[in-house]
Amino acid sequence: MGLKMFQEILKILQEWFWTAERKMYWPKGIEPYGQVITNLIYISALIATIIVIIGIYRGIRVWFHGRYDRSDQKFFSFFVSVMKKGFKNLFSRSFLKRIYYSIGGGIFKRDTRGKTSFAAHLMIMLGFLGAMIATIIATIHEYIFHEKLLIGPIYLAYSFAADFAGVLLFLGVLLAIIRRYGIDRDYYPRAGFEDLLLLLLLFWVAFSGFFVESTRILYGLINTPDFIEFEWVSFISMPVAQIIYFLTPNITNSQIFALHSFFYFTHLTAAFIGAVYLTFGKFFHVGIGVANILLKDIEIPKGQLNFPAEGISKIEDFSFYQLLEASACMKCHFCHNYCPAQDSGEPLSPLKVIQNIRDWGKKQYGLIRSQKNVPILADNQEKSGLTEDVLWACVTCYACVNACPHMINHVDMIVGLRATLVEQGLVPGTFTTMLESVYQYGNVWNQPKRDRTQWLKEGILPKIKDSESKLLWLPGDTLAYDPRNQKVARATYEIFNKIGLDYGTFEDAEKNDGNEMRRIGEEALFQMLAEENIQMFKKREVKRIVCSSPHAYNTIKNEYPEYGGKFDVVHISQLLSELFEDGRLKFSKELNYDVVFHDPCYLGRYNNIFDAPRKLLQAIPGIKLSEMPNHKQFSYCCGGGGGNMFRDTPEWVEMRISERRVREARKTFNEFKADNVKSTQRKKLLVTACPFCMSMLTDAVKTQQFEEIFEVKDLVEIIAEALADLPLVNYSFT
Repeated sequence: MGLKMFQEILKILQEWFWTAERKMYWPKGIEPYGQVITNLIYISALIATIIVIIGIYRGIRVWFHGRYDRSDQKFFSFFVSVMKKGFKNLFSRSFLKRIYYSIGGGIFKRDTRGKTSFAAHLMIMLGFLGAMIATIIATIHEYIFHEKLLIGPIYLAYSFAADFAGVLLFLGVLLAIIRRYGIDRDYYPRAGFEDLLLLLLLFWVAFSGFFVESTRILYGLINTPDFIEFEWVSFISMPVAQIIYFLTPNITNSQIFALHSFFYFTHLTAAFIGAVYLTFGKFFHVGIGVANILLKDIEIPKGQLNFPAEGISKIEDFSFYQLLEASACMKCHFCHNYCPAQDSGEPLSPLKVIQNIRDWGKKQYGLIRSQKNVPILADNQEKSGLTEDVLWACVTCYACVNACPHMINHVDMIVGLRATLVEQGLVPGTFTTMLESVYQYGNVWNQPKRDRTQWLKEGILPKIKDSESKLLWLPGDTLAYDPRNQKVARATYEIFNKIGLDYGTFEDAEKNDGNEMRRIGEEALFQMLAEENIQMFKKREVKRIVCSSPHAYNTIKNEYPEYGGKFDVVHISQLLSELFEDGRLKFSKELNYDVVFHDPCYLGRYNNIFDAPRKLLQAIPGIKLSEMPNHKQFSYCCGGGGGNMFRDTPEWVEMRISERRVREARKTFNEFKADNVKSTQRKKLLVTACPFCMSMLTDAVKTQQFEEIFEVKDLVEIIAEALADLPLVNYSFT
């Protein structure tokens, strides 16, 4: 009995599998309305297509007025090179990463908000693409294959996939609406009518799509009873058709047709309006974002700036790819919300910078009108929104770039615009003093060269020419001249001596690495410093360079190769980590400290060095390491990058970036006490591994009056304190 029933069921399933077919009753099936409907669809589609083409042209026209790969390159050859680049990236090792970002993976950030946002965007994107493909296939089935395409297993798979796509789109839009205008409305203060309109259009596309299919199935349910069996594959549309039939058992064909026509026309109208809207509104990013991700040079180090040496003063100075990036901005506010400068009350918003660049480009190159070489700064600062106060507020911390789901590089564009301000003499007075100091003394502290090694009260600095390993230590300007950081220099010297490290220095001949010069926009001075330093490195046959400053490390490692200076470069934390792993650095002294580590931006976000400092701290007996809420790639900046360590705090700043950071540290230390009563007897330290961070955070601890709660120390100082007294064998890099 059971076997026979199973065989009967299998037989029915086989019949469904091979005999299922999609019947297209409407719009052409009922005369005389069918032809009228068909003609209206054709006309509407044609109008929508023309408008979309115009919108795309209007959106991308400005890109090709940016800089090409070469100054002598013509449009056609550049266009071909762009196509080749995109094709190459499709088959590169970075393909999976690009796919990840294309589906919205860049939104998948550290908190629940990012995860739900990623889910909503992914469902909307996949659902919309699926629904669009389903509509195209149905049209081809009816008008080209005359109902001979969607039959048998092809139709069953199609029906299930179409309903599944509709469910994804429906739920994705619903989740986005609830988040943006409900639970997370404070996070999206600018999510206004423009966002809501598109979400409502997409909502109706999904909702009406189910009823378009349900009324088609309902007609078959009433007129061809055998039709019902295989339509259960449409797991949403079929139950809806059953519900309509149950509620209105006497419904007529003309009534079904009227109901179908309403949903059919409104469905297409919403789709057409949405398509037009996508090309003229902020949601132009939907396709452009994918194009930007596909063409992005993600192999270039994050720490390597890209802008013309003469600066960016007009739209034509931006590169093609930067103008493409500006169009790819989706106004998700991630860059804005993660920017420490705007958080402190500065007028800078990375989001507004990108939007202002895009809008200025559209203004100069509209649908028909063209205005070439119109300055974006100078007298047009207020019109473009790119004012001096906005641009100088950037601390180049890379938080905006790190947060952007479409890989937009805000920092490159901001620094390029700064370079123009430098050319125009629109530079803060403290920056001018710093630049003059570098010209005259080779350091940013306006101190004589001969005083560079005065921090070494006792002992002799080894010379690089006498070193067999040719390991060069670069303390940097701040360790050499800043009184607080001179303690870090002495601790480094003490460590090297204790372990018998074979290394050398340039003594008072060392020069600034040029990092601050380049981030300010003084490219000529940076190039001069880079070339002089590279020449000195080569002359002394340097094999390896260890930098105490993450800023110097980033510049020498990622930017000097542009000028022929490719060297083996490590940060001091990396070198010490190597020494520890090799057994040459040993800790014997127990340090009863509660520690939180502050990730320097140029060490962490720029160069992904997160583990080395933490491994060293965790290896020291007695230290309890904990993390602040904002750590590693999401670390909150100290506010000293991009030259801002030497910039006077503007009066409009509500609370300095460094002060916000030490408040976060204090909150974390309070949690130490809550977790461990003994914590009250332990010393508390905010540890970093950057001289700029050291200066900024130490000052912030004083202004916030936290000096009796915790102290700021450098990683090197902690290691020097925990080192064994016995010297170790020489460590050679030969």
